Amino acid sequence: MRKPKSTAALDVEAAEQAPGRGAGSSTWGVNGQSDERGNGPSTSRHAAGYRAEEYAADNMEGVPFTAGAGGSSALLKYRSTTQDLIIGAMFKYLMWVIAIGPWKCIKGVSWVLNKWQRFVYPLSYALFYGSDAMDKTMPTVRAVIVWFWNTSSLALHFVDVILIFAVINIVSQNGNGWVSITMGLLYFLSHYLMAVIMYMENDRPIDCPVYTGVDFLNFARRQLDVLFFDIQLLSSVVHSNIMIEGMTQMMLQGYEEARVCLHMIMNSLPACIILGVLYDAIFALKDQFEHILERKSAINAIYAAFMLAVLNVVDKFIRLSLADPWLHPLNEDGYPLLYMRSNAARLPRALMLDFVFRCNVQLSENNDRLTLRPLYDKYVINCRGEAKHLADGHKMYLLRKALRSFNKGAVRFNRAEEIARKVDRHITRDQTLSETRTVREVDASNIRPGPHLAKMLEEVLSETTGFDFLSLADNRFSDESVVHIVEGLRHNVYGLKIRELDLSNNDMGDKGAEAVATYIMQYKCVANLNLSSNVHLGPVGVKGIASVLNEDSVLERLDLSGCDVTGEGAAALGAMLKGNRGLKCLVLANTRLGTQGIDSICKGISKNTTLKELDISRSGCDDKAVAYLAQALQQNNTLERLHVGNNRITDVGAKMLADALQANTGLHFVDLAGCPIDKSWKKLISNIVKGSSNMH
Repeated sequence: MRKPKSTAALDVEAAEQAPGRGAGSSTWGVNGQSDERGNGPSTSRHAAGYRAEEYAADNMEGVPFTAGAGGSSALLKYRSTTQDLIIGAMFKYLMWVIAIGPWKCIKGVSWVLNKWQRFVYPLSYALFYGSDAMDKTMPTVRAVIVWFWNTSSLALHFVDVILIFAVINIVSQNGNGWVSITMGLLYFLSHYLMAVIMYMENDRPIDCPVYTGVDFLNFARRQLDVLFFDIQLLSSVVHSNIMIEGMTQMMLQGYEEARVCLHMIMNSLPACIILGVLYDAIFALKDQFEHILERKSAINAIYAAFMLAVLNVVDKFIRLSLADPWLHPLNEDGYPLLYMRSNAARLPRALMLDFVFRCNVQLSENNDRLTLRPLYDKYVINCRGEAKHLADGHKMYLLRKALRSFNKGAVRFNRAEEIARKVDRHITRDQTLSETRTVREVDASNIRPGPHLAKMLEEVLSETTGFDFLSLADNRFSDESVVHIVEGLRHNVYGLKIRELDLSNNDMGDKGAEAVATYIMQYKCVANLNLSSNVHLGPVGVKGIASVLNEDSVLERLDLSGCDVTGEGAAALGAMLKGNRGLKCLVLANTRLGTQGIDSICKGISKNTTLKELDISRSGCDDKAVAYLAQALQQNNTLERLHVGNNRITDVGAKMLADALQANTGLHFVDLAGCPIDKSWKKLISNIVKGSSNMH
């Protein structure tokens, strides 16, 4: 009889070790499928397999299994004991009562609050753009106003809390302990619900089927976090430390505005009700409150607490109502993901100053090139094992602030702004940023755009100036998004002209390409256009681009590699090359040109006098297509670099190229890498090219 070996339990419900694996027990492969070799009951094996799969799916996302001998996994089968099931059930229902149940109530109330935010959207819209207009011409005036509001709000909150506890002490000392206990419990409840929010949105495993003592400890830790968060808020009032003003941390942790506001309102709303009833009851129940009536100061304390509680609720409710028009994406629950003090229009000033400072350092190190991805990554937090990034509105508002700080355009600050800057230096004690740089290039590639970012980017691009390089690569922008971006460039109030535009590796199609063509035709400023790796960009879009590249075009480099050009699009490009007098580089790698498409391109090259570089690698070029290319090279002496690698060119095609190059005096580089050609032919062609280059 074999003695089983002990091993760690897979199920998170168990704290003790599971039975070991004998020679005849089941093992698990990396695909989670059971390898049945044991003699135990089939039902037990299937149940254990289901638990292991469930555990792997819910708690081991992204964690590789360690493969053992024969390709099997080191993860062993676990059979739950009766004790495990009892303890697991206890923790499961305990967490449901203390966290999950209250969370469901919070979600219901937050749904109502979010609907209210939608109802007052026009007011929010007006205030947002009013604040944004002030930020453009009077940024310091706006910053001082926001600072004053935030600091006053926090001060009001804590004075209100202190007075409420003073009232609790007064009524408890006068024989009304039930009132003080009720007020204290309601105040505690508001903080308890905040801990529920923090736990459910930060700590709870996604779709977790089981809970353990670790979950209970995490929830208890969140209770302490709420306490320390209150201490941080209090210090922000005392020291005017606006870096942690209000709900800054909520922004980075992704809390919903409605849920945060629910907590903030509950701090004071119960006090409003109880104190209001209590204040009226003082005169109705003179006998019960006769000791309080003898002390006028106690009555005044109750009245002050009541008034400040009302003001606190009104202040928080106003903040709740002022939803940012830029921040209306839906979260996984289907609710608008809105933020309170952390929305784009009211980002903490210290965070914006920090962003602008980082921009200034980057500009000085990178020759006035602003690369957004590493800057945005400074404000990322890990939430339940998932990186939480800035929302679209935050990204665009920070970009707008940076461009306004460095590329002011024709903006002139008025007298109020000059006075506010002096006040700002004395009150907020912020160091004045040395604004000596100018953004010349904007690299917004791979910034993880959300569904609303393109519309926001349109607004930002319509009012900025000073740069001529714009990269929006690797953002998966659709046709609609590209149209929005181009509209922002076309309607720029300063006449912004982009010389280098990079829209590579997006989901742009024909409509997006036609929008870009419209911008090229209208402004005639783009010299370098990169549309590569847009797999949905087909012949129709290519025709739109080719139609505007006439003799007056300033475009010098066009990259369409990885697009679906095909022979139909190549025909339009070939016709364009016959009359174009500006294009110097054309990249058509991996575009499925085929023999017919290359023939069209070659007909254009034979009559072109400005093109210096042509890339048709991985384009379906064969020996028949090389015959068209060889004929074109005999008539064109301006082409200097030719890329035809990774095509089906054999020694027959290589001979035709070699013969054609004998009469060509301009070409000095030919790339044939990846073609099934004998090395002797490659060497011969290389020598011919070098020889003609030396002669030239």
